[in-house]
Amino acid sequence: MPTHLVISKGTELLRVPLDALMYVSADGNYSTVVTRDSRATLLTMQLGRVETLISEQLGSSGNVFIRAGRGLIINSEYINFIDVSRQILVLSDCSGSRHELSASREVLAKLKEYIESTVK
Repeated sequence: MPTHLVISKGTELLRVPLDALMYVSADGNYSTVVTRDSRATLLTMQLGRVETLISEQLGSSGNVFIRAGRGLIINSEYINFIDVSRQILVLSDCSGSRHELSASREVLAKLKEYIESTVK
């Protein structure tokens, strides 16, 4: 079972422990990888390509990473709070790392349903 995600393109290589990867956000042709220690690494790679790498490298263990709309891939293990009406998603490890993100109501409603279905 893989323990790291390796993202390599051109002269760049990023190796991230899976349990440290909180989310990846899109910015045009670039992606920003954010880890639990709040480090953000900008990559010259589109979010769709990062999503493909997660699928290829991690297989079924990559199922914790969820595409949340066009511009975000999140680690579902860190979902701490969802407010659909205010369009707020909080990812937290409950030990000091906290990231407040915004997403569409539709995406957040689906995330909420998904989380609720996993506890039943």
